[in-house]
Amino acid sequence: MNQMLESISQALRSVLEFFYGFTHDYTLAIVFLTLVVKLVLHPLTRVQLRSMKGMQLVAPHMEALRRKYKDDPRTLNQEMMKLYRAHNVNPAMGCLPLIVQMPVFIALWRLLYTKGLFGAAAVLGIPWMRLDQVPSVKGIFDAVAGGHPERLLLIIFPILVGGTMFLQQRLTITDPQQARMFLLMPVMMGYFAFIYPIGVSIYMIVSTLAYVGEYHWVVGRPHPMITAPPKSQAAAQAKPTPGGHPPASEPKGRKGAKRREVG
Repeated sequence: MNQMLESISQALRSVLEFFYGFTHDYTLAIVFLTLVVKLVLHPLTRVQLRSMKGMQLVAPHMEALRRKYKDDPRTLNQEMMKLYRAHNVNPAMGCLPLIVQMPVFIALWRLLYTKGLFGAAAVLGIPWMRLDQVPSVKGIFDAVAGGHPERLLLIIFPILVGGTMFLQQRLTITDPQQARMFLLMPVMMGYFAFIYPIGVSIYMIVSTLAYVGEYHWVVGRPHPMITAPPKSQAAAQAKPTPGGHPPASEPKGRKGAKRREVG
């Protein structure tokens, strides 16, 4: 496992150095590297997002089944499976891409943590803002107290990490219960940005914004999996109840009278 991560990390480093050769700026190189990683992983992300949308679209049917079979778990599970098959939705597909992507994320994380990788590379040409610098709260306030008020700008990276994560959740999570579960995630990510290098923060910010773009591109388009209610449900709605009668059509004369009254 460690050898595989090292191989992936070296491949990512080669891509990083390639972009640095063109831009002569490690900040831009990290941005382009992140976009390349997102592009390579987009097929998996697309599967995940389509599965997410599919689960959102069948959610009302799932809730109806839970109410109907609340005292019969076995039948509930059977009906849920029928619902998934009818809509071509696989709940496991929402997790599988994330599992497959984990080695890439870990390798990239390790690469950006490599000591001395960026040397004294500055961020946006600011000499005192380095990619390998950790913007700790203590370090920032010590620098400000020592006569360097400009160092307070370092706090912008944790703010952007937490802010972009909040934006992602706001745009992609529609279930209120799920939104409450992840309420503290942006705060946690912002906190972690105080304890890892600025280069990692840049990767996180660009990656999150790219994910938001992917979400709108995939979820905003017509969904190929769900176009109609399940056949069983449609048949049940069309089938008349025992002893029931189809609704009588309104006499034409009455309709004409209504039109004359309106006119």
